[in-house]
Amino acid sequence: MTRRTEMLNDELHAYIDGELDGEERAAVEAAVAADPALDETVTLYRADMAKIASIYGGDLSEPLPRRWIATIENSARRTTWRNVGLSAVAMAATVVLVFGLTTALRQSTAPGKGDIVAEALAVRNNEVGPRTVISVRSVAEAQAQNGAMTKSLAARVKVPDLSRMGYRLVGIESFDSPAHAYELIYRDADARVFTLYMRRPLGKVRFDQFAEKGLRICVWQDEQVAMVMAGKMPVAEMQHLASLVYNGVEL
Repeated sequence: MTRRTEMLNDELHAYIDGELDGEERAAVEAAVAADPALDETVTLYRADMAKIASIYGGDLSEPLPRRWIATIENSARRTTWRNVGLSAVAMAATVVLVFGLTTALRQSTAPGKGDIVAEALAVRNNEVGPRTVISVRSVAEAQAQNGAMTKSLAARVKVPDLSRMGYRLVGIESFDSPAHAYELIYRDADARVFTLYMRRPLGKVRFDQFAEKGLRICVWQDEQVAMVMAGKMPVAEMQHLASLVYNGVEL
């Protein structure tokens, strides 16, 4: 994928989410009108958004857990968030990942070497061997792992239920290196894979969403747990999956 293609993909998402000004919007509309493939992409993105809206019944917001709201507010007082204004932080503290926040939450730079995203992608791509692999066939089998994850990560976490967005947990992998970590593997009816990588935090509070190696990635890290969510999907779908994770991962 070329740099121009990556830029155009972000422009398309911004266009569909209604974030472009008149001149930028006109430029994207001209490009779409001249390219049938782009026109089809826009149609598919909008179909995804309509599907998500129907699943959520028109309610496209989810509250953050109270502890996470406090983390965001405290971090905003202590530090300056790159690419995120104070108004966006205040909005994120009360409403999670609604369509209008796409630009505010988008991280424009790729993660550096040694970053938790690199860890998560290495795990997702099977470049790191797991200590254990557990196939999950039922909700009960998934819930049976909550205690082990809580003990290993020293954080009160559980397996999030993503069935509302059509994703079913099919496997859990645990890792000892470079740290105790878990990868939760979900699939939807179209066999698309969504992964949730969890470990103890590496550093300061972090909240990013960006495109990396053909994947849409969302990162949440606070004082208790660090998570990387990854999958091939539009921005809006990742936003709502992340919302379900946020509200479903705490015991």
